[in-house]
Amino acid sequence: MKVVYTFLMIIIIVGCTHSNSKAPDDTIAAAGLKGSVRIDNIGSDTIVNYSFTNQSEKKITVIGGAKYILLKDNKVVEEGSVPIKDYIDLEVGEDYKDKKIFMNLQPGSYGIQVNWNKTTAFAEFTVN
Repeated sequence: MKVVYTFLMIIIIVGCTHSNSKAPDDTIAAAGLKGSVRIDNIGSDTIVNYSFTNQSEKKITVIGGAKYILLKDNKVVEEGSVPIKDYIDLEVGEDYKDKKIFMNLQPGSYGIQVNWNKTTAFAEFTVN
């Protein structure tokens, strides 16, 4: 009976240790991205070009598209997401680039916030 009890305790300890070992890696991967936003005005279109770079020391896998919030005069005027294909693997130093096009924005001061995999990029711009 003592041998069975000892064996069960070893299984429980090993099982708990193994299940917790991945949590720190997930935190490092999420913090390993750096985002940037560039705004281009072409005619009546405002093109938001955004980029996220893997600055970690290992490959990062991201699921899902970027989410954005468009602000005008510090008030939310549009929220949405830009769909992407299933999974994206970013190698060390690799960039993911995409864009969102806004047509016929009214004159004023704007801000755009783009969120991807717990990383945020922000830019302000003016439409004349």
